[in-house]
Amino acid sequence: MRVLLVFTFIGWIMSLPWAALFAYFALIVVAIVVMWFLSVSIERHAISPSRGGNTIDPHYVAALEGMVAEAEAQVETLRAEVERLRTSRSVSEPDPKAALYGRVGLSSCAPDWLILAARRAYRAKLHPDRHPEHHKREADLRFKLAEATFDQIASSRS
Repeated sequence: MRVLLVFTFIGWIMSLPWAALFAYFALIVVAIVVMWFLSVSIERHAISPSRGGNTIDPHYVAALEGMVAEAEAQVETLRAEVERLRTSRSVSEPDPKAALYGRVGLSSCAPDWLILAARRAYRAKLHPDRHPEHHKREADLRFKLAEATFDQIASSRS
């Protein structure tokens, strides 16, 4: 009978608008406090070494030490390679013939007909008469430079 009276009293209290609002607020506060306690408990459990005292796996540590030793050996190998490359003779200068052909975008083994076609294309594109008056001086310089390059190529081939 007492239980019925207690539940009836609680039901009457909950039917009041201010009591329901207070009850919902209290439930939210209780839920937040419980969640906070759970998160703190999980953090402490994850951090603290309370399980058997020694939580570090010796096999894992040995594997890590082996990986570190391998990495150090590779570093030493790479350092020796860098030192060997530094002390070796410097890279030779590029072939002047390849540089001459490279100025006009050709290879030194290009056939004669390709060189003639490239010369005609350069003449058509760079001719000073094809450019406006304020760019004629620059166009003339580029045209003369290309012609000189093609003349050098022709003299080296004959």
